[in-house]
Amino acid sequence: MKLKDIGEFGFIERIKRGCLIRDTEVIKGIGDDCCVFKTSGEMATLLTTDMLVEKIHFLLEAISPYQLGRKSLAVNISDIAAMGGIPKEAVISIAIPETVDLAFLDTLYDGIKSMAKEFDVNLLGGDTTSSPDYLVINIALVGEAREQEILYRSGAKVGDVVFLTGAVGSSAAGLDIILTERLSSGQEELLKAHHDPYPHVKAGRIIAGTRLANSLIDVSDGVAADLGHICAESGMGAIIEEDKIPTTQLFKTYCDRFKLNAIHLSLHVGEDYVLLGTVPAKLAGKLEEALIAEGCEFYPIGNTVAEAGLKLKTQDGSTEAIGASGWDHFR
Repeated sequence: MKLKDIGEFGFIERIKRGCLIRDTEVIKGIGDDCCVFKTSGEMATLLTTDMLVEKIHFLLEAISPYQLGRKSLAVNISDIAAMGGIPKEAVISIAIPETVDLAFLDTLYDGIKSMAKEFDVNLLGGDTTSSPDYLVINIALVGEAREQEILYRSGAKVGDVVFLTGAVGSSAAGLDIILTERLSSGQEELLKAHHDPYPHVKAGRIIAGTRLANSLIDVSDGVAADLGHICAESGMGAIIEEDKIPTTQLFKTYCDRFKLNAIHLSLHVGEDYVLLGTVPAKLAGKLEEALIAEGCEFYPIGNTVAEAGLKLKTQDGSTEAIGASGWDHFR
């Protein structure tokens, strides 16, 4: 059997058995955006790590070292946001091929430091090593949150409103521009959405602080895949309404111009790093008010249902099953 036969998440399920040697302080282990464990007082510690590998997550010829540095930390900060937490301390490990020069590395770290400054994150160390071929950047980030405010993938209830905190699809369009090399004037914001995502920490803190939502995740693998994670962990399904999926006008124009499947890009590609969650229908209005009052966004896109699986309600009123598919490293 090969990794491609079980996929990334099948592999995670396979290895998580037997990982907890002592579980007295562990609140959440493998299976969410962060692990959570007790330290002292009312605050719990969040820990996440993300690895970016050249040719898999980025192409050196397509992204500046400054943007790469910012994105390397941003994807970790987004995981903390997805739990409703506050990012605090980071360590960076980097494997460097001999083809990468010091000027590139200086600018890469300038990008990391820029993102760290925006979110008040300390960079406390890490590890460096050589690499025979490709650049590899791995960051581990510690955050914190009040234990009673932490949001998990497993908390959704039947009848919840499914919501997003921002538009989706723009990063997918940016990736399409990179792969097809058809950048033209006016499309720079789509590239920026892919290269320089901005974590929704503020929205995550508001959502956690109100204690209105039942579940939360960040959109890294794609709306369908990440909503699929919530549904799988919560034991239910969901219906997404096509005409409620938030996208930018630039994204729509790009898809129309090149005859691309906008629904596929907005639901199944990912790396938008907005937040996706569920909230009881009777409390959705209060959560929307709380977010909008602080300059954040709230887009209801559907509802959770008892029947397993994801469905899309199309603009003509029909309903069709869609797979909870998105990015999977081994498939």
